[in-house]
Amino acid sequence: MLKFSANIEMLSPPVGFYDRFGIAKKSGFDCIEFWSWEGRDISRISSLCAEHELSISSISGDGKEYSLCDDRHRKHYLDYARASLEVAKTLGSACIVIHSNALDAHGRVVDAYEDVPVVRLYMNMARTLVELAPFAEKAGITCVLEPLNVLFDHKGNLLHTIEGAAEVVEAVASPYIQVLYDMYHMQIEVGNLISVFEKYHKLIGHIHVADNPGRHEPGTGEINYKRVFQYLEAMDYTGAVAFELSPKDTYEKAVQSIMQLRTFSS
Repeated sequence: MLKFSANIEMLSPPVGFYDRFGIAKKSGFDCIEFWSWEGRDISRISSLCAEHELSISSISGDGKEYSLCDDRHRKHYLDYARASLEVAKTLGSACIVIHSNALDAHGRVVDAYEDVPVVRLYMNMARTLVELAPFAEKAGITCVLEPLNVLFDHKGNLLHTIEGAAEVVEAVASPYIQVLYDMYHMQIEVGNLISVFEKYHKLIGHIHVADNPGRHEPGTGEINYKRVFQYLEAMDYTGAVAFELSPKDTYEKAVQSIMQLRTFSS
């Protein structure tokens, strides 16, 4: 059975951050994930996960100031990512999530590097990840590189297809540097969710789920998640499926729709 994870930054009733762990467990999730670890009580998070028997599927690995694709940021980017790996190791998180460009608190691209050749930006990413890979291996944590849609949510982001992320990951050639397949973003950019997964599944280390349009729960948009989840189960996908979405109506209705997918992944 697939492991269901709640991204408690988006998928939660309106309660305090630390109250969301118990709610996620009672709602039927196997694990949780959240974004930035800065300013968070890591010891308390560890205790809450132990108390509620929850694991952590991912945390954010890069900060708001540094871009993976900018060679001028390399030292600072690596320092921050290494700190993220240490936090992930403490929490037992399977992954840290990384991006090509720095994003502000609202998810906007800080710098699109429009005057820099794309080839150079890709080479910068690969070189930095080659340096990061040994630290990820030592920590036993996978760094998952996430492409984002540039049509609506993250205009100017360098990586916006699985193909582009896969090129970088293949160049680095480390099992600890993989791709994050966000089906909401990739439905907008490419579509063909199942065939794209089939082509790149060996490089995919984590999955995010939301329907399109709206980035709400499955069943509210155009994606046939029943078929997608049947396919993931048939492919013996062993990573977590994280629901990074905002409820269309209420949290309870969103969870009900999500848990109906258990039927198709068992």
